[in-house]
Amino acid sequence: MKMKSFTLLGAVILTATQAFGQPKVDPRDYRELDDKQLAHLRFIANMADQKFNDWSKMDSSEPGQTADDSYRYQLAMMSYAANLANYYYTPAYRDHYQHVSERLIAKMMRFDVWSFWDEVSRGVKLFDPELVKLSEGWHDPVIKQNIMYSGHLFQMVATHAMLYNSDKYEQPGALTFVYDPGARGMGKEEFVYDTPKLAKVLRDQFADSGYAGIECEPNAIFVECNQHPILGFKLFDLRNGTGYYQEVTSQYRKTFEEQKFLNRDNGSFVRFKFVKQNKVLSGEAAWNDGWAGVFMHGWARQDVEAIYPLLKKKYLVTQADGTAVIPFSKPSPVFSWDNGFFVALASEVGDVKTVRAMLAYADKHWSPTVADGGLYYPRNDDFFTSPSAAPVGTTEQAKDRFVTPRVNTLTGNALLALARINVKDGFYGLFNDPWTAEHFKQPFLADVEYPQAYVSRAVYDERKRALVATLKPSAKQAPASRTSFSVGNLPSTGTFGVWVNGVESGRLVNGVVHPRNADVDLSFEGDRLKINVRFEAPVQLVVSAAN
Repeated sequence: MKMKSFTLLGAVILTATQAFGQPKVDPRDYRELDDKQLAHLRFIANMADQKFNDWSKMDSSEPGQTADDSYRYQLAMMSYAANLANYYYTPAYRDHYQHVSERLIAKMMRFDVWSFWDEVSRGVKLFDPELVKLSEGWHDPVIKQNIMYSGHLFQMVATHAMLYNSDKYEQPGALTFVYDPGARGMGKEEFVYDTPKLAKVLRDQFADSGYAGIECEPNAIFVECNQHPILGFKLFDLRNGTGYYQEVTSQYRKTFEEQKFLNRDNGSFVRFKFVKQNKVLSGEAAWNDGWAGVFMHGWARQDVEAIYPLLKKKYLVTQADGTAVIPFSKPSPVFSWDNGFFVALASEVGDVKTVRAMLAYADKHWSPTVADGGLYYPRNDDFFTSPSAAPVGTTEQAKDRFVTPRVNTLTGNALLALARINVKDGFYGLFNDPWTAEHFKQPFLADVEYPQAYVSRAVYDERKRALVATLKPSAKQAPASRTSFSVGNLPSTGTFGVWVNGVESGRLVNGVVHPRNADVDLSFEGDRLKINVRFEAPVQLVVSAAN
């Protein structure tokens, strides 16, 4: 949704005593976050605001930060969920989401998130069968390989720059990795980067690979992990005038087809490529196909939509109660990731029926929990509630009963939130119709008293020249409670009407406030209209220029 600048040209100026009548927009005509979506976003904000090195609720049954519940994946997927919410539901309300984004990026930069690379860089026998001796490895987590970390970081900072018109991470040294593990090694080291330097390093690695992609662990290229830098290039080029995206994708597509990274007969992506051996490992896994599919859809939509029906038919089971699940034939931690990534893919391609059915399964069996206002599905390592509750072992039989409480933290904290928040073509739209500088000239909502108040919608309708927003109390409010917020980018000339809950509550005429509702306090300073209202129930706000 490309936005253009707010303008008063051709406006009809009303006097302070003339009535506007009813607002020319109905807030219900615009997307709104529901209570569960808002609660997911509260959980993400809670995790972002935890103290550094406090990973409460983000732990994993898999040690060493090498599996899919690793901090880096949780932080990244939570960031992507918040990005989608901001872009589609509250494009005219950014300051809270910007704070959350910057906190998640700051956590992504923490040593305990990327310190695994110290050992992994030495080599992994699983991905290099001919390996007989480990190398010395290296400490810099982004200079070479490790796209399973650097790709996410790049997508996060590139998206942040677009959503908030920010050069924060483009400044020299803004992404500096500090290797200082204490009582081991040769002492403190710093690896100094910023977004442009990181982009160049990733582009060069694509070229060095013959555009097959960048390795995750040494000697292993995964399709899913290479989608993230591609999406990052798309937004980076927009701000910096580079041509990385066109270069990489044009060549990557050729290699992708030549090396058969996608089996179009069964819809599955390869598991990974052995670089030294120059061969691919084929396989079928819902988590792998879901992960690659949801993010590849952001730039190669037709390819993914062509295979989605094959994947759905192959993996998904609809049960007698109407819920849907991807079952397992034997207990495996992969089960939770299978379901998390596949429901994310279903959401991206717009399969609303499947999304609702899979979320219904999660709501029924995975103990949805609200803590400090935040909704998540807490980690449960048990596959069965009791021996007699073990699911039947075949997919066909599972249509009648397949019940397991097993859920991992990546799925319970981030992927279900992403799936519930996303819209059809969510990533595709965000990366192919990014905000430009004109968007940030429009009126916007700011200074919201979060978390007392949640913003469930905030959009500027350019055609109707109206800002529309809905604020909801985060908890039951005391009688006569109030909240404050402001509207920015309002010029000091022209006439604007202010409606609260459908009632004309005042107007701004050439920078002078004319109140019309004793329950609504208005003041104007600089370019901001400050508003204070009763807050015992949701507040519908419309601020509209005179026609």
